[in-house]
Amino acid sequence: EGFEVRFVGSPDIPEWVGADVVNVLYPSAIKNKNQSTYLSRVPAEWKGSKDVATPGGLQSMTTLYEPGLYALIARSDSPLAVPFQRWVYEEVLPSIRQTGSYGLAHVSPALPPARERLDNIRLGMDLLYELGGIDERTQLALKDIVRDILLEDKLKKPALPSTGRLEWPVSDRARHLGFRPDRGQLIRIGQVAAKLYRLRHDSEDPPSREQYVDGTTRMVRCYGESDLDIVDQAIALIMNPPAQLPPASEEDDF
Repeated sequence: EGFEVRFVGSPDIPEWVGADVVNVLYPSAIKNKNQSTYLSRVPAEWKGSKDVATPGGLQSMTTLYEPGLYALIARSDSPLAVPFQRWVYEEVLPSIRQTGSYGLAHVSPALPPARERLDNIRLGMDLLYELGGIDERTQLALKDIVRDILLEDKLKKPALPSTGRLEWPVSDRARHLGFRPDRGQLIRIGQVAAKLYRLRHDSEDPPSREQYVDGTTRMVRCYGESDLDIVDQAIALIMNPPAQLPPASEEDDF
């Protein structure tokens, strides 16, 4: 654990340093120094080669394309590989055997219990961390998924579709509507939306959630689907103002 898995490919053609992947999925290879043995079992068309910077200079290293990575995960006895293996062996292969193909149409519409889904997310995150980490966008997406699962479990009703949003910061809503407000405009939109929200909800403040803003986390006011008309009104007022508005003061309303 704690080994770095170097990503040396591109978004179109992902590649990972093969020895790094072996070290994570087959810990005994570190002691025996036989990473090449495991890599030799991967078909040649699933492997590549890259010059990788090392403390001793550039070194040519065997890399793995996606099929090669999946092949090593499927054969590994590491706990990190179990979720992927279960999916292949319990769902994909039986579907192919029974129907001749695999697709979303063959997946049961019934969702597993909330705890099982959360456990799968946790195990998936562990594997992603071992394979190079999780970027900021993925972290935010996972937070939204976890929040949906927890809310569904609490309310005992189906979760929102993956394309739905439980809550919207004003910045996300503005971009969704095709606007590109600057910081001052966002502040003013947030102020107007907050005032409209308080009028509707008996002086209650909009809920705040932790969000990534400008590379750091901060508390940002968010609005549910039932209050999006408030946000849309605020956006329209600021982005298409009927008259000159006063300058905004610094508040975290966006």
